[in-house]
Amino acid sequence: MTDPLAIMLDRIDERRAALGLSERKASLMATGKADMIRDMRRGRVPLADRLKSLAVVLETTVDYLQGATDVTGAPSASNGIRSIVPEPQAMLQDIPVYGTALGSEAQYGIDGDGTVIVEQTDLNTGEVVDRFRRPPNLQNRRDVYGLYVAGDSMEPAYEAGQGILIDPKRPPNARDYVVVYLRDREDSDGAAGVLIKRLVRRSASYIELQQYNPAATFRLDARLYREVHRVMPWDEAFGM
Repeated sequence: MTDPLAIMLDRIDERRAALGLSERKASLMATGKADMIRDMRRGRVPLADRLKSLAVVLETTVDYLQGATDVTGAPSASNGIRSIVPEPQAMLQDIPVYGTALGSEAQYGIDGDGTVIVEQTDLNTGEVVDRFRRPPNLQNRRDVYGLYVAGDSMEPAYEAGQGILIDPKRPPNARDYVVVYLRDREDSDGAAGVLIKRLVRRSASYIELQQYNPAATFRLDARLYREVHRVMPWDEAFGM
């Protein structure tokens, strides 16, 4: 008996080739994460909603990907997801993705006079390493940019290599994920040290952040950072 996962992967590869999409880009467009198809190759069966989103990106149906039909048949315009998510080639691929790398760890204070090791990221806004397609809600937002997550401090929310969109204008609220630009890691070439964390609270004198690995909540004095940009959820970018 043919392995159902093998059938799906064969048909996914067929549709990717027809559309000129890499595994990474197809996964990002479907789920906001870069590893969906790679995880399938490792034997992980995707959730139904993720497979449905991937079928939309690949301009076909779940039935086709699963081998239930040989009709490629893209979803009709009446399909709810199809009406929201345009075809890949209809979206300009012009959102700059800046270079990131895992930076050196730093220690910050926590309650009780303790310290926590915090994972930092090196960001170079002078180095465009890729370009994301522009979702419908961002047609007039030329300030938005993208990053690939470095490190595992925010797993499972964001995994290493996952693409994220950054909104530098809308002030973040508590529980939003953020990119915090540090003051002591900035130079004229656009290189900076940043923290990709979750915002707990913010005051005039400090910002309180959360990371998951190792789990910790810590405060950063306002004199140590210069900007805080909000991570924009992909469903917001697509107007869902």
